[in-house]
Order: sequence, then structure tokens, then C-alpha cells
Amino acid sequence: MIASVQYNDLKGTAAADVSDHLSNSLQKFLVDTYKSFDGDRYSCHGCTMWISNKGYVLMEFICYDNVEHKYLKFIPENHYLYQDAFNLFKRFEIVIGTHIDEIEVDSEDVQALI
Repeated sequence: MIASVQYNDLKGTAAADVSDHLSNSLQKFLVDTYKSFDGDRYSCHGCTMWISNKGYVLMEFICYDNVEHKYLKFIPENHYLYQDAFNLFKRFEIVIGTHIDEIEVDSEDVQALI
């Protein structure tokens, strides 16, 4: 899966560490949070986050169905507030830009903005 928005002005990558309180597992979050999520049948492989300037985050969880042998998305009925969505992660980094995958910056080539 690749992230996409209407115009795709900037593209890039993302990386995250799942929060320790979730035992580093989105699967645990789904099992503990949603009684309708069958953790034996479905295994969570990741999530998508659609961040709105309206103050909320739409999350979709990409899971594998061990019975039907296919991937599907679970979409919570309610949107998350920013803080609730990002509390799922200990660290979260997004790198986006134009041709950003072709750029490397050395660690000593950093300047502070004041």
C-alpha cells in the first residue's frame, strides 16, 4: 500500500514504534479496545492514518483474515483526536517532499531555525 491524497504534492515514507503500553502491538490495541475484533481470526499488519485539519484522525487497520485468507481494513466508527491517535506510538516519523527519496543530509549539515 502507498499513501495517496488528492494531489500528492509531497510523497515520502513513515516509520513508527508502537507504544510500550500496547506491548509494541496494534493487534493488542484492537483486541483490548474493540469487542467486535476477533484476535484469533484477524491479525493486524498495520494501519493508515488520514489526518484532517478539522482536528481529528481517521484510522484504518489493515488485517489479515485467517479464515478467508485475504487482507481487509477495519475502520473504527469514531474518529480519533490527534493525541489519542498518536498515543498509539512511542515515536513517529514522517519524511515527505519532492523527490525526497533521492536526498541524503549528513548529520553535521544541520542548522537551527530561530
